[in-house]
Amino acid sequence: MIILDSTVCIDYLVGDKDLKNLLDEQIDIFGITTVSIYEIFIGLERTKRKRSKERYDELLKIWIKMISNMQFIPLGIKEAMKSSEIYDELSSRGKIIEDNDILIAGIMLSNGINKIITRNKRHFERIESLEIITY
Repeated sequence: MIILDSTVCIDYLVGDKDLKNLLDEQIDIFGITTVSIYEIFIGLERTKRKRSKERYDELLKIWIKMISNMQFIPLGIKEAMKSSEIYDELSSRGKIIEDNDILIAGIMLSNGINKIITRNKRHFERIESLEIITY
């Protein structure tokens, strides 16, 4: 399984052709964490408030279609525990990253998933056991 980061979802929604080609080349099943789902819904709500309800509806339709064939990976107790380990390890090295990225990594690693597609390589490369696919 490959996890799609929020950056992938955002770029997909705005029609990034390079990303769509990369996704078409993958043979693994795609998954998404509930943290990334939360982040995308924040962006959609902001779009509704700042741009228009019409644009929101358009993006929401694309978003729902995009995630309809993905596996959702939630944040539970074991994921929170793994995330806290990652946080402590990064903090001890002075390499802290955003909490949501730590949660995404914790969700992945506690469920035996180590591949992620992201545009945010700089953050995720600090977590040694992740395999990062960029575009």
